[in-house]
Amino acid sequence: MGKFLKPGRLVVMLAGRYAGKKAILIKANEESTKDAKFPNGLVVGIQRYPRKVTKRMGLKQIRKRTTLKVFIKQLNLNHIMPTRYRLEESTLKEVRDRIERVKESELKNVEKRKELRKNLRKYLAEKYRTLPAGSLADKKAQSRFLFSKLRF
Repeated sequence: MGKFLKPGRLVVMLAGRYAGKKAILIKANEESTKDAKFPNGLVVGIQRYPRKVTKRMGLKQIRKRTTLKVFIKQLNLNHIMPTRYRLEESTLKEVRDRIERVKESELKNVEKRKELRKNLRKYLAEKYRTLPAGSLADKKAQSRFLFSKLRF
C-alpha cells in the first residue's frame, strides 16, 4: 500500500486537547526518531474557526469574526485521520517556509512558538478572507474544508 500521509494532506485530530479539530500535515516521519519513539508528524491546525459573516456587518465586525486561532503540534500518526482533501501547493509551500524559518530546536521555545503561531494565524486568516467561491469539487476551493468547523 502506498503512502498517503504526505505533506499537505488535511487531517482530523483524534486524540488529546485538539480532538475533532482539522489540521494540515506539514511533515511526516514514518520511522521513530530519538525524540519520539513512534511514527510522528508535525501539524498546523485551527483551534478556533472563523464564524459566519453576513452582508449587514461592518468591516470591523467582519474582521473580528474572521479571525482564527492556530496550533502547532508534533504528534503520533496514529492520532490523526487523513481526509480526502489536500492543500494547494502554493499555500503549503508558504506555511512550510514560515515554519522552516524557525529551527527544530527553537520550536520548543515558548516565545518562538508564540511568534510562529501569530505569523501563521495572520497568513491563514488572510487566506480565508480571499477564498474563491465554489464547491469543494474545485481543487482551488478545497481549502474551504479546512476553515469549516467539523460537525459531529
